[in-house]
Amino acid sequence: MEFAWLSLYSKLQTMSDIPDEQWTIFQKLAEPMTVKKNSYFARQGEPSNSIAFCMNGLLRLYYTTADGTTFNKSFCSSGDFVASYRALLTSSPSYFSIEALMDSELLVIRYEHFQSLFTEHICWERLGRNIVEQLYIKKEQREYELLMLSAEERYRLFLERHSHMINDIPQYHIASFLGITPVALSRIKRKINLG
Repeated sequence: MEFAWLSLYSKLQTMSDIPDEQWTIFQKLAEPMTVKKNSYFARQGEPSNSIAFCMNGLLRLYYTTADGTTFNKSFCSSGDFVASYRALLTSSPSYFSIEALMDSELLVIRYEHFQSLFTEHICWERLGRNIVEQLYIKKEQREYELLMLSAEERYRLFLERHSHMINDIPQYHIASFLGITPVALSRIKRKINLG
């Protein structure tokens, strides 16, 4: 567990300079959590009250339509933050689910506790701003890629960014994330392998 705390501390220090006494306060508020494969950190339509840091494992964030069709929004692995931020900010049900694709170890802090840190020290406001900025960049980048790039270009980018977890994500989940069918993904993979 000590390694997990050090990993999180190192990650946060790249985003905001956190004094030792503030880190001690944070450690008292955050708790380890295991999410077993096929279990959920958050469910669509239900309230969400926590932010998590993935120490190890793999999660997918996805939407489900009224007819049961799912669309993958994102994947999170070691070193990533995960939450339904809109649900946290608006105190409303989550628009999407967060499911573990493998047993995943998280460090979790309730959003109300994270917010309370903002009055403790400026480092937490800086950290919060940095997290939001990174999420915005990720969202804008995803929109651009879906609207402006071909399916093959999107798949090549996915391979570049997620090579460390490509073998752990079922192909139909990757296809859903790319906005294509599994058959179309198979064609793209064949083309790339022949090229």
